[in-house]
Amino acid sequence: MFVYGIGGSLDEWFFSDTLPSPTFGTGGLLWASLTLALLTLPVVIVATEEGLARIPEAQREGAVALGATRLEMLTRIVLPMAAPAMLTGVILAVARAAGEVAPLMLVGVAKLAPQMPIDGEFPYLHLERKFMHLGYHLFDTAFHGEDVQAAIPLVYATALLLVLIVLVLNLTAIFLRHYLRRQRGNEC
Repeated sequence: MFVYGIGGSLDEWFFSDTLPSPTFGTGGLLWASLTLALLTLPVVIVATEEGLARIPEAQREGAVALGATRLEMLTRIVLPMAAPAMLTGVILAVARAAGEVAPLMLVGVAKLAPQMPIDGEFPYLHLERKFMHLGYHLFDTAFHGEDVQAAIPLVYATALLLVLIVLVLNLTAIFLRHYLRRQRGNEC
């Protein structure tokens, strides 16, 4: 949908002079980002719903009874109390997205990207360019190399790097959640 539907339409509207060589009608960073956003959105939504459901109704009613408007109640009571759960959901979704490979192979990952999506040329961030992904690099190195035995250290290093990225993201979620809970406890 993204690459051929939206990207093809963008090419026809804005880049018709460069067709049949597509600009946005081919896989790239923009379409991969939107695909991962759609994949991780349910995780964030469920975490946010859980966080909002855990807030006692008495907290909301008490804020309104003391004269707070609904907006003040939401911004000063409900959202700060739900923030740890929402933040945890966001960071866990990012950690999940870091390990996704299959959908990205369809919408932008390349075995070898000749150019980085970020460079010194205007507009500096080129969303139409393909990119490399650690998960795909791991798969390609482990199963499609000519000398698999020589590639084993690189496979282990790549797998360790992916695990470390996910671990750091999960630890960040834990520490931020505890920080927000401690900060919320000091306000009461």
